[in-house]
Amino acid sequence: MQNLSEVLQQFQKQYANKANLDEIIESIGQDDDIRTFWNAHQNDLKSDAFQLKMGDLYEFIQQKNKIAAGEKTLYPGYYPQLTIEKGYPLVHYVADENTRQQLMQRRKLTAYKMPKAIQDADLQTLIQDNGRMTALAEVVDILSQKISGKTDFIQGLYLSGDFGIGKTYLMGALANALAANNIEVMLLHFPSFISDLKGTFDHKDESLDELLTKAKTVSNLILDDIGADTLTSWSRDAILGIILEYRMQNELTTFFTSNFDMIGLESYLAQTKDGVEPVKAARLMQRIKYLAKPVQMTGKNRRLDI
Repeated sequence: MQNLSEVLQQFQKQYANKANLDEIIESIGQDDDIRTFWNAHQNDLKSDAFQLKMGDLYEFIQQKNKIAAGEKTLYPGYYPQLTIEKGYPLVHYVADENTRQQLMQRRKLTAYKMPKAIQDADLQTLIQDNGRMTALAEVVDILSQKISGKTDFIQGLYLSGDFGIGKTYLMGALANALAANNIEVMLLHFPSFISDLKGTFDHKDESLDELLTKAKTVSNLILDDIGADTLTSWSRDAILGIILEYRMQNELTTFFTSNFDMIGLESYLAQTKDGVEPVKAARLMQRIKYLAKPVQMTGKNRRLDI
C-alpha cells in the first residue's frame, strides 16, 4: 500500500518551480478527509490520480473550509464530497439539509400566477388577531391531520372576506407547510388560469392542459380568488364544474379563497352572459359545500399598510 505523503512528495519534486504548489500539497497532505478517502479507495484509483486531480482535491479543501468559516462558496447550499469517476477523484456537491428541504418543497408544490410574497408565507409568522383566529385554527387542524397520514376524506376550507385581509397569504402558508412535509399541493390563481386558457382557444397549449388535469387530480388543491374573473358559462361549466365534480367524486381535499361568501358566490355563479341560471349555480355550490367548510375572515386591509 502506497503512502499518501510519498505520492505528494514525488509530485512536489516533479513540479518544484510551480507557484503555490507547496501550500497546495501541504494542505492536501494534512486534510483528514482526503487521507481517509485515500486509504479507503487507493486500490480503485489510477496511479496518477492524485497528480492529475490536484486541482479538484484543493477545491474540495477550499470549499469545505469556506463552509466551516461561514464564507460564500461556489455552490451555496451544497457541500463538497469526494467520489471516484473512471479511477480519478472527483468533487461532487451534495445539497445540505436546508437545501434538500427547499428542493423537496419545490417538487411537491405547484403554484400558478401567485404573488411572489406567497413563496415565503409561513404559518409561524401569521399575526393571530381575532379576525384570523378561527381560520388559522382550522388550517392548523387540517395540516395536522394531513401530516398524521389520515386517509379518510379531509374537508378543505372556503375562506371568504374583504380584500387584503390575508386569505391568500394564509393559504400560501398552508401550501408551503404541506410541501415541506412531503405532501403534494397545488396553489392556483383561478382568474389568471381562466384568462390563460381563453388565450388558447385557437391553439393547443399542453402545459395548460396538464395544469387542468393536475387541478382535477392533485391531492390538495387551493383555488385562489374564486369569483374575481368575468364569468362565462364555459369557465363555470367546462372548467370549474369539471374540476369540482372530479374532486368531489374522488374525495380530494380542496380549498377556496373568495371575496364572496357562499351566498354571494352562488349569485355570481348564476349570472353569465347567457343569462341567469340558478340551477347550474346551485349544482356547483353543492360540490363546493361538500368539499370545503365556510370560514369568514375579517380584519384590516394589510395591502394598505405602509
